[in-house]
Amino acid sequence: MDIKTCPLKTKETMPEDILIRKEELKDENLETLEKVKLLIAKISHEFKTPLNSIMGFTELIKNSTENDKIAEYSNIILNCSEYMLTLVQNLIDITKSKYKTLELSYSIFNPKELIKEVIDSYNNIKIKYTLINCTLVADYTRFKQLIINLISNAVKFSNNQEIIEIITYTENNNYCFEITDIGEGIAEEDIDKIFDFFSQVTDEQNKRNLGSGIGLSLCKSIVTAHNGVIYVKSQKGKGSTFTFKIPREPQIIKKTPEG
Repeated sequence: MDIKTCPLKTKETMPEDILIRKEELKDENLETLEKVKLLIAKISHEFKTPLNSIMGFTELIKNSTENDKIAEYSNIILNCSEYMLTLVQNLIDITKSKYKTLELSYSIFNPKELIKEVIDSYNNIKIKYTLINCTLVADYTRFKQLIINLISNAVKFSNNQEIIEIITYTENNNYCFEITDIGEGIAEEDIDKIFDFFSQVTDEQNKRNLGSGIGLSLCKSIVTAHNGVIYVKSQKGKGSTFTFKIPREPQIIKKTPEG
């Protein structure tokens, strides 16, 4: 019996025209992705105007009616509209961050008070927390956006009987935040992709990303803009712990020399 062997085709042995075509396809895919990002940004901006109108008129109806049912339904519309507006703004921000680093407006504040305020807005879920009392130099609005997105993500994958735990601490002059849920967890092969909204992920991960992909991707952009790091430890079926660490006083803030 004769056995014929064929040499393995590597990049070095491939015909030049095939290599050129592969590079062309790569460039075409990148160009298409950039166009998609721009389209998302434009569409998101178009969504904001009608959403703001819906919220404004609904608020007017809610405040002017004496009918309890109308007031109740108006409140539901407002809550849903606010959620949609948050998603739209997150989508705009994450698309912008793919082209340049988010611009920050630094201020000095106590993160404990901000985090406590966000936690108190979730009265339908059990949140256990230990918050350090300290000052932080960061972008207040972006930091709040970061906290809301991480807590919202944990709430989405927890039920009313499960406890979410939040811990903050300092480490090597970094401010550290950890949030743990005991929800469905993340598959090992998807952990590296969880913060990239535009990455190719599994169908199971896409299901998770329907509610959290935009927010988590924006979280990474906010932390990166603050010269920090964010990561997740998770086991399928055992929940997840998201952690971020940012400098308490970034180098961009210059101290006034004494004397």
